[in-house]
Amino acid sequence: CRKNCILADEMGLGKTIQSITFLSEIFLMGIHGPFLIIAPLSTITNWEREFRTWTEMNAIVYHGSQISRQMIQQYEMVYRDAQVTEA
Repeated sequence: CRKNCILADEMGLGKTIQSITFLSEIFLMGIHGPFLIIAPLSTITNWEREFRTWTEMNAIVYHGSQISRQMIQQYEMVYRDAQVTEA
């Protein structure tokens, strides 16, 4: 069926750090995303903090007004490889 997901279970089992570590390893292998994490609003700041703590990845919270989300889409949700030049 080829559906990509991570299942949720009880709190306190380390899913956040495991997920972040998994995405960090994918990133280090050359797949630079963007990656989308869907989480309850009550945990968003925790996710953002853990990304900053454990990785060098850029974590953006995709939330807010329509205009702010459009700005994020336009400027943040694309990986730009500095070594690739446009033809």
